[in-house]
Amino acid sequence: MKRKLSISAILMNLLLAIVAGMFFSPLVGCNPAVIAFVVFAGGTGVQFIDPMFFRGIAQEGLNQEIWTDVLVQDFRDAEAASFLNLIPDESRHVVATRGENEVIHLVDVGADPEVLINNTTYPIGFADQTDNDIPISLDSFTTKATRVSDLEIQYIAYDKIRLVQEKHKNAIMDTKHNKAVHALGPAAETATTPVLVTSGPDDGTGRKRLIMKDLVDHKKQYDSKKIPLAKRVLVLTSDHYNDLLIECINANKSTDHLAHDDAGLLNTRLCGFLTFMYVDMPYYTLATLTKKSFGAAVVAGDVQATVSFYAPDMFRAAGSTKNYTDEPTTQNHAWLYNVRHNYIVLPRKTRAQGAILSADV
Repeated sequence: MKRKLSISAILMNLLLAIVAGMFFSPLVGCNPAVIAFVVFAGGTGVQFIDPMFFRGIAQEGLNQEIWTDVLVQDFRDAEAASFLNLIPDESRHVVATRGENEVIHLVDVGADPEVLINNTTYPIGFADQTDNDIPISLDSFTTKATRVSDLEIQYIAYDKIRLVQEKHKNAIMDTKHNKAVHALGPAAETATTPVLVTSGPDDGTGRKRLIMKDLVDHKKQYDSKKIPLAKRVLVLTSDHYNDLLIECINANKSTDHLAHDDAGLLNTRLCGFLTFMYVDMPYYTLATLTKKSFGAAVVAGDVQATVSFYAPDMFRAAGSTKNYTDEPTTQNHAWLYNVRHNYIVLPRKTRAQGAILSADV
């Protein structure tokens, strides 16, 4: 049987071999041309002898059972490095309902149902209330399908599917973190959910900067409500984090305590709060000090808010995670891939959620 490779496949293999040679040469101390030759000869040779070799590997990578465990672990690793890791995990209480819906019963997590009925973060699916219990449907995060052509799987000598899966994982992680931090902020100022406005100098745009005194005042709000000191968490907006940097610089003070890791965790607690910085914080209407619904259009008078919470009074729950694939057909010579992940973050009690908003000058 005559075997042949397309010119595009050979050129792609050559390009990848050159890149591999340049990347690995400093690591192994070998001439990049030698590495490129080995990679090119090996990859092209395997494809010539068995054109289905890489396709078979990629198709195996599309298998839901193989990749679901990998994806679940990826979600866990990313969550463990974030502010969500401080919140108690109640996933063991998640139960399946009809179809792919999953719910968690508030009675199982010791939640306060009154606050959740009026929560602005979620258009939550509620079941009928029975014996003071409210089953809440987990949010279903589903990505739009990505198309991977049969030719890509057959001739590209790298794990295309793993790259696609990584993009879907990142898209879901970003969205679920954004929705989670939105849920952690109070809906409005109440006797048990304090909202503070900044009192610093003008930043040049008509916005009052956040200063350390504001954080001290916010700590006092928590103290007055007898919130335990341990596991108080503060998540700063990017603007508020920058305000604190500028305050230190203007006072010729060190900013070492404001250094943070890749997950946004600061080196030092601020006013007793374990502090993070996050870039996509919820919006509030400044005039009324009320939180906007998740995803609502931002208009004049809306500002991003720093949020605070007492971690034990919150809960998180993860449901099922699934990979979905459509195999190539006679009319569509491509694979389609997407992911669904069920997850929710909510408060248990009507207390210990706070927000700090930038005041107008």
